Amino acid sequence: MPAGWWTRKRHYFLYVVREFTALPLALWLLWLLVEIKRAGDGPARYSPHGSTAFVVFSVIVLLFALYHSVTFLSLTGVIIRVKLFDRPLPSGLISLAMFVLWAVASVVIGFVLIWFGR
Repeated sequence: MPAGWWTRKRHYFLYVVREFTALPLALWLLWLLVEIKRAGDGPARYSPHGSTAFVVFSVIVLLFALYHSVTFLSLTGVIIRVKLFDRPLPSGLISLAMFVLWAVASVVIGFVLIWFGR
C-alpha cells in the first residue's frame, strides 16, 4: 500500500486518527505513574497541579479519550448482537444503552472519587 493510503478517504483518515489516540493515552498513563511515584516520595517533591505541561497534556489527552470512546461506543450496535424473544434488538438501542452505561459509570466513579477524596 502507498504511504498515504489513509489520507485518500475521510473514513480511512478518521480510522487512523482513532487508532492513534491510543498513543497519547499510553503516554499520559506513564506520566501519571511518574506523578504517583513522586507523590510517594513526599510532599516536597510532589505538586499535582504545579506542572502546567501536565495539565495541558491532560486536557488534550482527555479530548483524545473522548473521541476514542464516542467512536467505539457508536460501533457497539454493529459489533454486539442481542436477541430478545428471537428478535434482534435495533443497533441504535444497543449503542444508546452503552452511552447510558458509560454516563452512569462516570457518575458513580466521580462520586466515589469525590467522596473518598475528602
